[in-house]
Amino acid sequence: MDRPEWISRAKPVEAVSVDVGFLIAESFYYGPENGFTQEQWQQLREPLYRPSVERYGDYLLSTELQESAAELVRYYQDVLRLVALHRKEIAQQSQYFWMRPLIFARGEFAITFPWYDTWEEAVPVLDALAGPGDGLLFHDLEQGWEFHAFAEGDRLFLRQGDFDSGEEHFVIAADRAQTGGQVQAVRERVVRRLQELSAALGQDYWSRRW
Repeated sequence: MDRPEWISRAKPVEAVSVDVGFLIAESFYYGPENGFTQEQWQQLREPLYRPSVERYGDYLLSTELQESAAELVRYYQDVLRLVALHRKEIAQQSQYFWMRPLIFARGEFAITFPWYDTWEEAVPVLDALAGPGDGLLFHDLEQGWEFHAFAEGDRLFLRQGDFDSGEEHFVIAADRAQTGGQVQAVRERVVRRLQELSAALGQDYWSRRW
């Protein structure tokens, strides 16, 4: 495959982190599902349990769950409590269980895969980052958002942008071994935590869309 022209604009960034983040909501919306007003959306809410674990923005990273998913269990138990209290259909509340792959360097950039919501969607990204060979490792395009991962020698080039406007959000050059070398540990850790969560809550809400 030809070398993409955007690689020439890549900014070298060291110590890139690869992880999976569980999206944590501050509150539970219990108003109408359709036809609601902005006022209803803002006011018809109850606070949710706040995990006592450091977060990265709106995400609780798997690296913060090295020993146990106990704090996540408490958070999701509170979600289910409010679903039952307000007689909501759980099938309409999947947004409280979203999880996403993340590639970032604090203070530098964050690629958060905004259209990915499940473990099933995260796995191909992780596998691609650790994949062999040179060339295009991964590409996806969804509602204007676009991501490329391209490998060349010992460098991994990452690009996130807006396909419709042509705007580039991030163009990054990372150390390939350092970045891809994190993937196996992330995969193993997330699988353990999902097993723990599923056992505690009686259902797997994270592996695939429902």
